[in-house]
Amino acid sequence: MLEIRYHMRLMGEAAGVPIEPESQTKLLDATLNLEGVLLAGVPGTGGFDAVFAVTLEDSSRNVTKTWSSLNVLTLLVKEDPCGVSLESADPRTNEITSAVSSIHIE
Repeated sequence: MLEIRYHMRLMGEAAGVPIEPESQTKLLDATLNLEGVLLAGVPGTGGFDAVFAVTLEDSSRNVTKTWSSLNVLTLLVKEDPCGVSLESADPRTNEITSAVSSIHIE
């Protein structure tokens, strides 16, 4: 992840656009030093509008506390303990279900 971030910064510099602005680099580096943080980066095409962190268990509290002290709003997302599920109300599930059921694994 660090190498990806490094190359994204180089690409941004070459293009003249702040994919990972210095302010976000400092925030992400500090975030990576928090206990329980696995990954931190800038999603999508970068800019000043968003960052992400992937954490273990309750360590998201550390991220929330740190980011809040810097006026960065957190939006917490957790995994679903049931895994991936298909919603029956979505008409696309018929296509997905038939495609998945046709896969044969030996």
